[in-house]
Amino acid sequence: MIVVTGAAGFIASHFCRKLNFHGITNLVLVDDFTQENKRKNWENLEYVDKIQRDVFLQWAEQNVQQIDFIFHLGARTDYFSNDNSIFEALNLDFSQRVWSFATFNGTPLVYASSYLTNDTRQQSLYTKSKYLFDKWIEKQQQSPPFWAGLKFFQVYGKNEEHKTKNASNVYKVFKKYAEINAEKNIIQDYIYVNDVSKVLYFFLNHVPQSGIYEVGTGFARPLQAIENAINKVASFKFEKLQVKNYELRNEESVIFQADLAPLRKYAYKQDFMSLEQGVRCMFRE
Repeated sequence: MIVVTGAAGFIASHFCRKLNFHGITNLVLVDDFTQENKRKNWENLEYVDKIQRDVFLQWAEQNVQQIDFIFHLGARTDYFSNDNSIFEALNLDFSQRVWSFATFNGTPLVYASSYLTNDTRQQSLYTKSKYLFDKWIEKQQQSPPFWAGLKFFQVYGKNEEHKTKNASNVYKVFKKYAEINAEKNIIQDYIYVNDVSKVLYFFLNHVPQSGIYEVGTGFARPLQAIENAINKVASFKFEKLQVKNYELRNEESVIFQADLAPLRKYAYKQDFMSLEQGVRCMFRE
């Protein structure tokens, strides 16, 4: 069986759909399934079991022989929360226990990290928790037979509704959310969620060198590129799509762009969609 934590969330639910598309239904979904705003993300998936996150590790100990692979994609991703206890419980303690389980039982493990851990300023408690988990792993003398931490850059796509203010910039502009005000001219690497699912599927079927990989397109784009991409695609579908302008302070740009060299060297060779191609797919879905 393949365990997917965070299965009711954005990236994990897309990944589960991809697994179903390839005929893989021996899935164990793990999450807090009491959140009704996420129901549509998982209710049509094919799976063999659905486990509440708070009892998952007890369930796993009882079913260890049946678990073939763990994708630990669940995390508290609220960039604006100041409740550090939640991040410590879910992003650190729970993740450490999942790692220890996979290590002790010899189970391959892929987990979600974040590109924000590359920012030494660590501006949010979420970022700090992800950074501390990556650093904790570096200190471990024992590990699963294969493991990979994937530093996802800004992932966008459909089914981000439940993320509200934590949704990607692409999704916010796509849905004409409130104006985005950036403290600096932030130029980011935006990757379509379907491409992320392809990378995860690759790691299920291949065993490259264990380690941490950055996952993005390798090309950083300014916020204005999102507006241009959406208006170009929407021109034949909506008569008057007006996207609000962005109020960017005239300061030095901050660039977040994936270094794909390790991923290309040891693992994934396929091309990624450009921002324009990804936005076009959003309109088609």
